[in-house]
Amino acid sequence: MDLINIKNKNEAILKAKGIKVNPNLPTIEALPEVNPRSASDVAKRACALSYVVGLAFGAEPEFLIKNLKDYVLWDFVTEKEKSLLKAPEILPEEENELSWIVEAIQALAWCLGVIDMDNFEGCSDELSSKFPMNEDPKKFIIGSSLRSISEIQDQCDFHYQLHWAAIHGQAMKISEALICERRRALDWVYGVERDWDDIPLYT
Repeated sequence: MDLINIKNKNEAILKAKGIKVNPNLPTIEALPEVNPRSASDVAKRACALSYVVGLAFGAEPEFLIKNLKDYVLWDFVTEKEKSLLKAPEILPEEENELSWIVEAIQALAWCLGVIDMDNFEGCSDELSSKFPMNEDPKKFIIGSSLRSISEIQDQCDFHYQLHWAAIHGQAMKISEALICERRRALDWVYGVERDWDDIPLYT
């Protein structure tokens, strides 16, 4: 399905939910413009984030760093996240921001095909059980695979349009923060930017 058809299909889904759309939004990046990540990279990033998010829930930073390094996941932690892991104290606003990482993990897990994703609900209660914790993730990473690029492309467009609606005052059950984290993860997998922190979340 081409990008115009994807955009039109997602507009119809959103309209059916009573969510306003912007027909003037451009289409997302085409495949020749992006560099999709490998299944291995996505699995490693998801496993790394499963430790990073522990900062928001009282885990000891030293313990998180040790696991990330022992399991060769440290290179899949962003510089911003490394700074937070090494910080003497996490501020309340930083803790709140970190807590939304679970939604990025949800999107990555969906890309890996290990869980379904309801675009109008928060992360699944089963999410934490989908990744190996406190054990070597090598087998999980080697055995990982991605959903088709067309499915990922579709979700990138959907979250782009959903984000526009949230920014422009659409009342929804889910928050803009949830949409942003899922969109960032999906766009990273799709290959919009190499660096996670450089993903442009404009609409």
